[in-house]
Amino acid sequence: KKQAGLYIQLRTGHIPLNLHLHRLQKSDTPNCLQCDSATPEDVHHYLFQCPRYIRERHTLHTALGRNATKEAYLLNDPGARTHLLRYVNSTKRLQPTFGEV
Repeated sequence: KKQAGLYIQLRTGHIPLNLHLHRLQKSDTPNCLQCDSATPEDVHHYLFQCPRYIRERHTLHTALGRNATKEAYLLNDPGARTHLLRYVNSTKRLQPTFGEV
C-alpha cells in the first residue's frame, strides 16, 4: 500500500518535495535545499539531477543502464520497481512520509 501511494505521488508530482510542499504552504521555498537557490525540488530533480544523491543514482544506473535515465521507465516498468524503491530508501529524502518502502 505504501509503495502504491509512493508511485502515485511520484507520477503526479504531489509528493513531499519542496516544490509541492511550497504550493501547500508547508515549505518556505520551492527550491532544493541541497542545491543553489534557483533549482526547484520536483520529481525530475530528485530522480535525475540533485548532486546530493549522485551515489544513489550511480547505483541505480549500474542496475538499470540507460533505462535509469528515463522517467517513464522508472515510474512505470515493473522491472525498475525494486531498484527505484532501493533508490528512494537509500536517499532517505521521503522517509519521514513513507518510512522504508
